[in-house]
Amino acid sequence: MIASRVGEMQAELLRLNALGERLVHMSGLNPEEFDFTDPPPRGGAEEGPARDFTIREIASELGGMVSLVQDRKRKLEVLEDVIMDKDLTAQAMPSGWPVRAGYVTSRFGFRVHPIKKRRLFHEGVDFASPRGTAIVAVADGVVTFSGRKGGYGRTVDIRHVNGLVTRYAHNQDNLVKEGQMVRQGQKIATVGSSGTATGPHVHFEVIKDGKAVDPFRYIDRQPTPVLASASEDQPG
Repeated sequence: MIASRVGEMQAELLRLNALGERLVHMSGLNPEEFDFTDPPPRGGAEEGPARDFTIREIASELGGMVSLVQDRKRKLEVLEDVIMDKDLTAQAMPSGWPVRAGYVTSRFGFRVHPIKKRRLFHEGVDFASPRGTAIVAVADGVVTFSGRKGGYGRTVDIRHVNGLVTRYAHNQDNLVKEGQMVRQGQKIATVGSSGTATGPHVHFEVIKDGKAVDPFRYIDRQPTPVLASASEDQPG
């Protein structure tokens, strides 16, 4: 269990470090001020008494790794703010649907899960649309996650202003990379049924300060126009 947890945190650190390096490069900041490549400077004597870790010491080491992950996430939030402050447009707030053609099959709130057949809370809105349909960003922002995420399948998370994050899940293909700046209406993925899904659709979430909220508090009830250049995007 401990070894598994350590492995998960190490993988998360590697992902955060890679994202941080890309964001530093995009923002034009001094890499020495936001160093995501080298570990924190440490030193000590080459010789000395040695013994195995105690359980308490192992727990302390794990706690230190958790703190390091949290510190990297805080640095990333600062970098994302810098990028967006330098390059914001009028399309900074979420508006419109993530698909141009489709219909709502499941809303935010409690529902009977389509596979587990139990009444569970649904943290987003499901938009049914043909497989391969373009999924577009509903606002300008920075891609903070692009990959597989458990039952969500292939997922894209985009951070926007005011602590907002939008999530696009069950994708067939993700077309953007972590650290990439995207515009409202830009094609970021295609509709699929990856993860836990009964058919092609996009599961769309809006997350405010770490908590899922009803997307219809922020988006219009009409699809977001697709940018003319979206068709030129290639999978990342």
